[in-house]
Amino acid sequence: MKLYKYSVPEIFLNSIFEISTDKLFDSGYDTLLFDLDNTIISYSENIIDIKTSKFLKSLEKKFNIVIISNSPNSRVLKACKQFGLKFISSAKKPFKIGFRKAMKIHQSVPEKTVMIGDQILTDIIGSNRLGIKSILVNPIKRKTDHVFTRINRKLEKYIINKIIKKYPNLINEALKEYIKKNYK
Repeated sequence: MKLYKYSVPEIFLNSIFEISTDKLFDSGYDTLLFDLDNTIISYSENIIDIKTSKFLKSLEKKFNIVIISNSPNSRVLKACKQFGLKFISSAKKPFKIGFRKAMKIHQSVPEKTVMIGDQILTDIIGSNRLGIKSILVNPIKRKTDHVFTRINRKLEKYIINKIIKKYPNLINEALKEYIKKNYK
């Protein structure tokens, strides 16, 4: 039951640009953790585009920002260094270690931290296990997913189907919307 409970995001959005930053700020959140691949850039891109970097930089006026990725250091460094974004690479999500390292950068705590990512198995389960608010976004370009991510998405679909059948009370509006958009 715990795995299924941890698989449910609190919020679902189409993209990072829909984040209601004023609401998060007014609710006392001070740190935003962003997944990199297919949340901020597609797997086929190497650097963050101008629109996204301006958005992330604007968030730094209110929040501590950390990119947390399972990708290797060379990829994450290349994407983040141009804009001076702090990051954790090879984070081993959904394990807690990467999330803790990311929060430690700004001495944040789970109750004041939000994780934004495109995968239930890594971003949502990992953050929910620590009590970090979870926001699931649509992947930017699902066709660019790496092999492991494709496997994760098949497992994600299996987990969602189990939740629907065995624990329908866990299905919140965020997960309903995600299912509707991604598993028609």
